Amino acid sequence: MSIVKQLEEWLSQKRTIQELKAKAKELGLAVKKQMTKSEVRKLIERYIERTKAVQPEEAEQSRPSSSTSSTGQIQTTPQPLKEDISIPDTYNKDKLVAMPVNPFWIHIYWDLSHANREFLKSQEVKKVVLRVYDVTFIEFDGTNAHRTFEVAIDILSTKNYYINVPMPGAHYLAELGYYDSNGNYKYLLRSNLCRVPVNSPSQSTRERWLDLRKRRRIVMPSEGMLTPIVERISGSVQGLEHLFRISSAGSISVIRLSGKGI
Repeated sequence: MSIVKQLEEWLSQKRTIQELKAKAKELGLAVKKQMTKSEVRKLIERYIERTKAVQPEEAEQSRPSSSTSSTGQIQTTPQPLKEDISIPDTYNKDKLVAMPVNPFWIHIYWDLSHANREFLKSQEVKKVVLRVYDVTFIEFDGTNAHRTFEVAIDILSTKNYYINVPMPGAHYLAELGYYDSNGNYKYLLRSNLCRVPVNSPSQSTRERWLDLRKRRRIVMPSEGMLTPIVERISGSVQGLEHLFRISSAGSISVIRLSGKGI
């Protein structure tokens, strides 16, 4: 009887969760402590399905090994198949995810279906770009972002990107889009809302407590710092005329979006 049939016959009988976990560990499967009985059973069932799909040459290698005991009888030892744990290059699903790294960086990664991947390689697409919108405190409709940043990407060699954003504590939204032959921008995928943390202590004057006994949160006004701090301010003895004179020549600064793709 093959290993698959033995497992199917063993699994068809009523088993406890301890027996199922022991069998899964014997097969080399990763069993978590918090897994339920049905989850462990499904884990073994998936192992059986993968074993059935093994190529003939691999099945030949996985045949039970035979050994001869001192009495001359042949004993058969089943050799469990090794689970394939390699990560595929793509899952062929459309997905765009934005994640905060720190107050000035966000990480964006994506995956594409086969149809969209082939479409972006077609002649209809002039350039593929990754856009980032600052949508802090607004309902974004595609055109009303506070600021819009854009970077060209190579969709064939790049699957994620680190974006250097200029404003901490803001909400950002990413889009994977393209320019068509007429120069019009069209988005293909849109990410989740990504909020980066602030780069300074919170200005909130409220204290938040958790009552463990009653399991409820308590918010109350804070009494403030025990020792007030003394702040420094800038100024000039020359008066306002001197300040206006040295700042009379205006300037325009351009902030460029920088990032790194992997």
